[in-house]
Amino acid sequence: MIILHEATLAENILNIAFDAAEKNHAKKIFAVGLTLGELAGVEVEALTLSFDVLKKNSPAENATLKINRVPCRATCNKCGKTFTLERYNFFCPECDGVLILQSGRELLVDFVDCE
Repeated sequence: MIILHEATLAENILNIAFDAAEKNHAKKIFAVGLTLGELAGVEVEALTLSFDVLKKNSPAENATLKINRVPCRATCNKCGKTFTLERYNFFCPECDGVLILQSGRELLVDFVDCE
């Protein structure tokens, strides 16, 4: 079963890839690179499945989706230390200050490999 949210994301990713291919007068898309934060709310398996289903009979038919996962990192507003978050705990383990999110919410198409 394809989750609707991930299917919509996959469709939008493919549209970005199709636009890039058209602008570069390319006939085939080989890969699409994606940066995806841990807190982006995206199920990678569902996104990949959606991408694979939606790319059929298109210039991206044989394309792969290359995903670069970005961990959740946050900096304490009190002591200034930066931590990788393991759980949704936004309090500093050193001083109990509030952690300000620095990364982990990304959802970006980085590149389209086409010819």
